[in-house]
Amino acid sequence: MPVRREFPPRSLNAEALNEGRVDPQYTRVLIRLLAAHAMAEKLTALGYQRALAALDNPDLRPIVEKNFQEEKKHARLIYHALQELGISQQAADRSMIMVLKAPSFDAPSYFASKAEGELDLLMASLSLDTTGLIMIGENYKESSYTPHARAAEIILDEEADHEIFASRQLGDAVEKFGAKSVNTALRRWIPRAVNFFGPPGTGFTYDCLRYGLKSRDNEELAELYLTMLSRRCDQLGLELPVLTATYPHTLA
Repeated sequence: MPVRREFPPRSLNAEALNEGRVDPQYTRVLIRLLAAHAMAEKLTALGYQRALAALDNPDLRPIVEKNFQEEKKHARLIYHALQELGISQQAADRSMIMVLKAPSFDAPSYFASKAEGELDLLMASLSLDTTGLIMIGENYKESSYTPHARAAEIILDEEADHEIFASRQLGDAVEKFGAKSVNTALRRWIPRAVNFFGPPGTGFTYDCLRYGLKSRDNEELAELYLTMLSRRCDQLGLELPVLTATYPHTLA
């Protein structure tokens, strides 16, 4: 049975929360969600920054530079929303220390600190930008918390070409590196990408759905991502990795 939504889209703002007009649990859930979103944007920006430092393909540099600047800007947007609730960037980041060790943050953490080379750059974009746009478009754009919904609208508008970049570059990668190398990279990255959506059916997700901070469960979004990616792989003659059925997903 679908979770009944208590608050409609864009119905609450920082003033309502700070004045105590809303259940304090709503604020706690919102802060946790915003902190995770901000950290994901921040780590993705760091990944693009690392990629720029080592990039030797001049055709990609303007695109990667643009992606880097936009990810930085969007992290600031979410941190600003947290500041309106009295949560500093430092406090938000500290609250994520344990979460960063979870499988759901493996993809952005790996991109920020370990990814190497042009093929990893492409896979990171496919694993983070594409998944991120699904999360933002399906969940945050219709958030009951107005500042998050507005930030999501800006991010969707400015990052739309990130997904196009990933999709086009996947085809270019097949031509440049060969299907075998791309398939190997997909096997390395796709479990991380699917885990990025997070575990299904948790109490936290239930609260997000109940409060109108999300519209769909993590598992639904992961399935949507895999369906989209499967079509693209079929077009290019690539093999979408088979994953285990339950979170955290690994290669089957």
